[in-house]
Amino acid sequence: IAILCFSATAFADVKITTRQTMSGQSSQNTTYIKGKRSRTEMMNGMMISLTQCDLRRDVQMNPAAETYMVTYYEVGSSSTQISGPGQSAPVKKGGTMYVTTTIKDTGERKQMFGYTARHIVQTIVMESSPDACNPTKTKMEMDMWVIDAEFALQCSQERQYVPRPSSVSGGCTDKYVPKTIGTARSGYPVWQKMTSFDQSGKETFSTINEVVELSKATLDAALFEVPKDYREVKSAAEMYSASSSASTRSMPRAACVA
Repeated sequence: IAILCFSATAFADVKITTRQTMSGQSSQNTTYIKGKRSRTEMMNGMMISLTQCDLRRDVQMNPAAETYMVTYYEVGSSSTQISGPGQSAPVKKGGTMYVTTTIKDTGERKQMFGYTARHIVQTIVMESSPDACNPTKTKMEMDMWVIDAEFALQCSQERQYVPRPSSVSGGCTDKYVPKTIGTARSGYPVWQKMTSFDQSGKETFSTINEVVELSKATLDAALFEVPKDYREVKSAAEMYSASSSASTRSMPRAACVA
C-alpha cells in the first residue's frame, strides 16, 4: 500500500531486504532503489512492483503471465480504465467516501542501520455515506519506526490514499474526500506493524514488515522498466488469470543482481 510520505533526495543505488510476518508465517521481499525509481520483488520474484516517480505511476507485474497493470498517481486508478477518444465508459454516480489520515510523532528515537529512527503512528479511517457504491467504515493503523534516508523516494509525498474502484461495484464511482490531521513527518519505514479493523472496531488482520538488510548496490536501469514483451491489462484479476496457462513455461530467470 503506497501511502507513506518519503522525504529526501536520491543518492545512491540501494538494496533493501525486508521480512514480512503475518499469521505466524514469514516471507522476505527485496527492494532495489535507483534514483527516482524502485523495484520490489515478492514471493521469490513471482510478484514485482515498480515505482516510477519520474512518470508519477506505479506498475504491478506478473512475470509468470508476462502481464502488467499501471496506476497513475493523479487519478488513483489504472491507466486502462481511462476511455480513449470517442469512447464513453458507463459510470454510475455513487456517494461520498471520506478518507481521514492522522499522523503523530511519539517523540521516541533510537538508532537503526546507522540512522536516527523516529516513532510514528499513522491511522487511516475510511467512512462512506449510505448511498456509496460499497458502504463501509474501516480503519488501518501503522505503528512504525522511520528514517530520513538519502535514498528514499519523494513521489509519495503529495499522494493521497484513494482505493482503486472495484469491479463488483458495476461501474459505480464514489467521490473521495481526503483529510489529513497532524503535521508530523513520516519517512522510510525500517519497522512497521500494520493493523486493519472492521466497521465494528474488531481487528481483521495485522502484518509486520521489518528491514533485515540495507546495503549499497550497483543496479541496471533496465530493472526499473516493464519488459517490452509484457502485455498491459485492465485489472489485477486479468493480470493473474493467465498464470495457470503459463504454468507450463519455465520459471522466470533471476531479475536482479546486486
